[in-house]
Amino acid sequence: PAQLRYVWSVFESIFQTGRARALGISNCDVKELAELLSFAQVPPAYVQNLFKVYKPGEQMLGDQDLVGLAQASGIAVMGYSVQTEWPHVLPPLQDPHVLAVASQVRRTPSQVLHRWALQRGV
Repeated sequence: PAQLRYVWSVFESIFQTGRARALGISNCDVKELAELLSFAQVPPAYVQNLFKVYKPGEQMLGDQDLVGLAQASGIAVMGYSVQTEWPHVLPPLQDPHVLAVASQVRRTPSQVLHRWALQRGV
């Protein structure tokens, strides 16, 4: 917590001098984002996190919705790795549900996964 406060204060000083147009955070969970929002004078403009069909918007284990918290706070959400295999449960591009939807809408599994992310606001 103290380290996050210190690092964010450095980011804010860079922002306030005009050397950055926006601030963001990456790979955080709901608790970390909520903590940051509790003390940030300049809130993040975006959060970038792992975003997978099996674990949407949550880098760490938990039941809370990071995407919902960010959007409710006016923070844009950027996701990455929507079609990669991590954490090696089932490759999303081979998931029978994804394949069925892709077949039904005549799109590739990759297109279906990316559309899903867009529909979630990511």
